[in-house]
Amino acid sequence: MTGEVHRVTPADREVLAWFERGAEPGATLLVENWTLCAAGDPGLAESLRWITATARDVRVVITAGAPNEVPEHLRPFVRTDFLALHGLSAFTKAGAWQGDWTRTPVGHRGDPVAVDLTHHEGQYRTGSHLHATTRETLRSLVLGLMTTHSPKLFQAMLVDAHDTDAFAGLDKAPHVHSHFRSVAVNPDAVTTMLLAESERRLELVGNTWTIFDHRGLDQVLPQLLVCVTGVRDILAAHPDFATTLAAVAEDVGKSGVQLLLDSPHDLAPNPVPECAVPENLDEMARALPRLMLEAEPVPDFLALHGLPDGFDRHRTWRRRPPRRQFRVPVGTDEHGQPVELDLKTASLQDGMGPHGEVVGPDRTDLLRSLLLGQMLWHPPDDLQLVLVDLHGTGVFAGLDKAPHVHGHYRGLTPATADRLVQALQGEHERRTRVLVAAEHRTTWDYRAARDNGAPLDPLPELLICLDGAPELLREHPEFLEVLQVFGQLGRSYGEHLLLSGTTPVAELKSFPGHRFEFHGGWTRRISRSVEQVVLPRGLDAVTRSLPHAMQKVEPLHDPLLPPPLHEWPRLSLDELGTISPEHGAVPIGLRDNPFEHRVEVFYATFGQGGHGAIVGKPGSGRTTAMRTLTESITRTFGSTEGFRLQDGPLYGRPDERHVVVTASTWAEVPQFIRDDLAWGVELKLADPSWSAVDERRQAILPDRPGTGLCVQVARQVRIATS
Repeated sequence: MTGEVHRVTPADREVLAWFERGAEPGATLLVENWTLCAAGDPGLAESLRWITATARDVRVVITAGAPNEVPEHLRPFVRTDFLALHGLSAFTKAGAWQGDWTRTPVGHRGDPVAVDLTHHEGQYRTGSHLHATTRETLRSLVLGLMTTHSPKLFQAMLVDAHDTDAFAGLDKAPHVHSHFRSVAVNPDAVTTMLLAESERRLELVGNTWTIFDHRGLDQVLPQLLVCVTGVRDILAAHPDFATTLAAVAEDVGKSGVQLLLDSPHDLAPNPVPECAVPENLDEMARALPRLMLEAEPVPDFLALHGLPDGFDRHRTWRRRPPRRQFRVPVGTDEHGQPVELDLKTASLQDGMGPHGEVVGPDRTDLLRSLLLGQMLWHPPDDLQLVLVDLHGTGVFAGLDKAPHVHGHYRGLTPATADRLVQALQGEHERRTRVLVAAEHRTTWDYRAARDNGAPLDPLPELLICLDGAPELLREHPEFLEVLQVFGQLGRSYGEHLLLSGTTPVAELKSFPGHRFEFHGGWTRRISRSVEQVVLPRGLDAVTRSLPHAMQKVEPLHDPLLPPPLHEWPRLSLDELGTISPEHGAVPIGLRDNPFEHRVEVFYATFGQGGHGAIVGKPGSGRTTAMRTLTESITRTFGSTEGFRLQDGPLYGRPDERHVVVTASTWAEVPQFIRDDLAWGVELKLADPSWSAVDERRQAILPDRPGTGLCVQVARQVRIATS
């Protein structure tokens, strides 16, 4: 086109403004892809009616996939366009390679004409063997498949009876598996290649599935279209070539090898409809394959997710179709196509989980992309995260500001590990109770009922991310049992493990359904499928901004674990409240209950009788605990009458009903008290092996005055001050 060209794109609503400002004589008004432009501007048809009726020096050109897509009064200005036929205004690999293997347009007869690539045989979908009666429809079909499908989903074997230009331009595309010329002279090379490739594919898929029912998450084979021109000449010279084609065609359901012949044949009974192909087909056949070979820039995080304007809870946190739930892109492959992670199980909407691994030296950016993507598309009522950073490297730094995160444990001490194991055990028990009470088998059933109006509290999927997982199990073997429970039952109870480290976790190797591995670059492995992963740009900035943006619209939820009691500020008796004397108990502090994710008041309970003991090394807070007990008894009962409160060694057996002593070891506690112990607290001992409660927990008990273990339930307590 010569002279000024004003391009109308789907986002352009300035057609009349351009014209009224004074278009240059000889200017061209180019409407690129009528369907998309008209969808963006409902008044476009009327604007063009006025311009075409009044402008003598302005040329109007409208590109469309078919003339009938355009209002009748504008059809004289239509130029049928290859990209418009496929719903595109421009080609990028990220935007164009979105097709599925069902049908594709090839041209028009007024309206667009498409060809079906598959059909059903009983309950199974299988490939259709095709024939085209013109060179143009064959080229349009092949180029259309290349334009809308990644080479990982579609490849073409080009077979030419002679040395012609039948595949000119197309043979430069990355989809070309192989290209054979002059086959009518000698078909041996094609025959050998075809049979070997078919056999390889059948061996790879085995007898467990068909290629058409398992496209996507564990895709191991691209569809292979064997495109033959001059097939009559080949068969006339070499009749046995029909046997080769028949052998290949027979197993299309499993091998994914389909035929496209350039003339009718019993082996390819499905015709490509005769139609007019786009006017610029040959131009596109030269240009598009070159574009397909060019590298495209790696998208940033928000562009990868199709959110150029950023986070919007009303868009991203609304309910998605079941197949899209918990399926989000992590990066792109070598062809610019999204590589996704789906936390769902394989039995639920073709998921990839429920468990996975990340194995590599520097995992921070991959974990960020993975977790931010899941949080971006799922509200906290649907997704809950627990982040465990064993070595305190900061791998999850910033992510913990999101409202989805119900716990971030950085630099795991033995005491924290012990509490976290109990909390996870308690969470599994809680989920079991909730599902049983609601009479649902899985969290998916539960959420579906809730979405349909059942009066149920949220029960989000729980994603437990353990960085340094192999070392975690070596340093804290108590985790193994609870992680095995999650691994075995997580698919029903909505419990997902994400294990990351420099090596796989041998003890849990049977559970991960997907794995991200670093071998000079990231790859995603699912079953037999291995895909390259290029991470999006801008993860540092998004990690800083996105969790804060989410927190502004959704308050932080209660954590899985409250802070450990020894880290609490000063605790006074006044904060514990009161209790009626009839209970025979007095509050003296707080008791940790990680199993139920809370702390509770710790009572010295006497009931109808019994005694008490406060045992700990010097400096552990024994005397303070006795003072607190004395004050609490006085507040509750009015006096200490009936109690013998002995801070130190006790000789003999007093007459009082309730006796409480302090001691450095349990051996110093009189036998009659140990025989009738109503309550007790074991503060820090000089030697953990002296513990009468739990030697392991005594060993990891923080050495802080007033911090101890409850004798009855072996949980940490914090004694208040009076």
